[in-house]
Amino acid sequence: MFKIGIIGCGTMAARMIESIKDLDDIEVVAVASREKARANKFVKQNCPDAKPLGSYEQMTRQKDIDLVYIATPNTFHYENAVMCVKNHMNVLVEKPFVMSREEADSIFTEAKNRGVFVCEAMWTSFTPLHKKMINWIESGKIGAVRYIQSNLGYNVENVQRITDPTLGGGAHLDLGVYPTNLAVSIYGENLEPVSVFAHKYSTGVEKDVSTVLEIPHDGALAVSFVTVASFTDKDGSVIGENGYIKIKNINDYEKIELYDTQGKLIDSAEREGINSYAVEILACVDAIKKGLIQCPEMPWHKTATIATLNDKIRRMI
Repeated sequence: MFKIGIIGCGTMAARMIESIKDLDDIEVVAVASREKARANKFVKQNCPDAKPLGSYEQMTRQKDIDLVYIATPNTFHYENAVMCVKNHMNVLVEKPFVMSREEADSIFTEAKNRGVFVCEAMWTSFTPLHKKMINWIESGKIGAVRYIQSNLGYNVENVQRITDPTLGGGAHLDLGVYPTNLAVSIYGENLEPVSVFAHKYSTGVEKDVSTVLEIPHDGALAVSFVTVASFTDKDGSVIGENGYIKIKNINDYEKIELYDTQGKLIDSAEREGINSYAVEILACVDAIKKGLIQCPEMPWHKTATIATLNDKIRRMI
């Protein structure tokens, strides 16, 4: 049995537990909160067989946990991840991985020195449709990619962590990382933000963000809009010299379509099978069982690139 511990008792933790229930030979055995009463309530509601813990530090004293999923607010990711890694515990850290490239590098150094598995929970990178889309691109189905456009929006501004700067709130860190991940997945690491525009709340964090990324001296662009104040269609397009790809829901791929230069549908695929949280967990389990300290679907260099872009974008907001 592969045993998982969870740090944090919010919505993401509950969703992950619900997904894990459908997987064979994988179970949540412990859940930690900063308040024992909250851990007790969460465990009773979501995973009655798990052990409730009244502090994050108690997780490091649990025996035989194979992977710790960190689902705390953004500003706690670094300290929670480092604490686990220094205690030789494998970690899957919810996106955004950390608050800066410096924090990301620190975690990777600690993990490398100890041979500990670390992965960012950028679930879109693990989905079969994302992988199929990348295969279409790499096999030349649409030629050289010149333009990516995407949007992502939810009406979640009433959620405290979204507007609270002390929790790492704001539209970019909550949603903007998805179009950034899409751009990095397709273009690679040589991207720079050339334009960023945002509307802000009184707390100083962003309500919405429009971003343009560019490959320097090449002209290939990735343009995105994200908002926490309203719903959008969440769609994306990848435009190549010989065709284009449409993505239904860049946050959790529902369908991808491949078109030629005349707008003729050439191929398509729809989401099927287990949900994306489960796919993500299975990939981590497979990597850990193989003795890897990085997940092929979300390697450290990709997380580091996104962290660098996050730093630059946030400075421009």
